Amino acid sequence: MHNLVRIPRAFLDDHAERDLDTPKIWRSTRRHYWVHRKDPAIPELLSDAEFYADGVGWFDDRYFGLISSARATVNALTQENAA
Repeated sequence: MHNLVRIPRAFLDDHAERDLDTPKIWRSTRRHYWVHRKDPAIPELLSDAEFYADGVGWFDDRYFGLISSARATVNALTQENAA
């Protein structure tokens, strides 16, 4: 399980529902997925998460949970020492 990173289910599920390239899920819990840091779909996931994470000014309150999940996804994918 080396090079796996834990990311929130909410954002990855939303990302996948929009038919975007999605990394393979190696493990899951009720709130998180573990994906391989070097999966070819990670750059697209990170770009999408960064877009949503910066959207506070133009998204309304309905998207607060998705924005929070996107921010957590960005943090997880950009940490150097993730599990």
